[in-house]
Amino acid sequence: MKNLIIVISLVLSFEVFAQDAPTEASWKTSLRSLITSIAGAEWGDKIVGPAPIAPVPVAEVPMPEIPKIMKSSTNVESYTKKAKDPTEYDRLPAERRRQFDYKFIEELYQVTRRTEVKDEDLANWLNNLDQGGSREGIYQGLVLDEVYSAMEAMEERPSKKLVDFYIGVSQKYLNQALKPESLQQLNLYSLKRILTEKSLDLIEHFETKELDLLYRWYANFSADQVKDQGTYMKSEVRQNPSAKYHYEWAKNMPVQHLKSEFIIKLHTVMNGLQSVQE
Repeated sequence: MKNLIIVISLVLSFEVFAQDAPTEASWKTSLRSLITSIAGAEWGDKIVGPAPIAPVPVAEVPMPEIPKIMKSSTNVESYTKKAKDPTEYDRLPAERRRQFDYKFIEELYQVTRRTEVKDEDLANWLNNLDQGGSREGIYQGLVLDEVYSAMEAMEERPSKKLVDFYIGVSQKYLNQALKPESLQQLNLYSLKRILTEKSLDLIEHFETKELDLLYRWYANFSADQVKDQGTYMKSEVRQNPSAKYHYEWAKNMPVQHLKSEFIIKLHTVMNGLQSVQE
């Protein structure tokens, strides 16, 4: 009885206090804890009410569902990509667009071949884009030619951190489970090419389904890289930690630019992790 009188007095005191101060959430928490310590959890819940259940955090940009199988040789739909309306980039003057293409080719050589692009190669690839070629096509051209083939023939194994990264990306972003031993014997350049190509396959899958799926997938990937591997991102845009920011960027750029930005980010991180040997 004595404990009950104490509890009731405390309730009345806290109710008076609550009328003068906007601290209901904190006083209820404190009061419930005090009552529980004196009379037990049942009385605490009866008098103050049960403790509120913390809301489940809502993702800034929800991740899309990732399929297990992305391509089917008998599925005609796999060859039909969703059209995208012209973006602000598409409306830029040709010379301004060429400046962006120039920068892309420079970066692509640096992250894939770890070298500067020669003037002749730069001019050839720029002409390719001027005539309707794609940025993805340039990447494929660089990693499937004899130069890259020679790099894949070198005895250079991926670092442990790079293998761990490959497995993590495969699990979260490609819905594929892998074991370290299946990757450790791969040549470094083969590993980087394979992960990029698998990712581009998924991007192509999203292109045939719904572009918003692609934007959300890309946004989460980009935000995660800032959080986990931000030291390797040099530009201010790439260092932005907001998935919503990357989502809006993706919506307002041509799909080819999304692909090229993904390729460069992925290779940039992989190059950085390879430099950390354990």
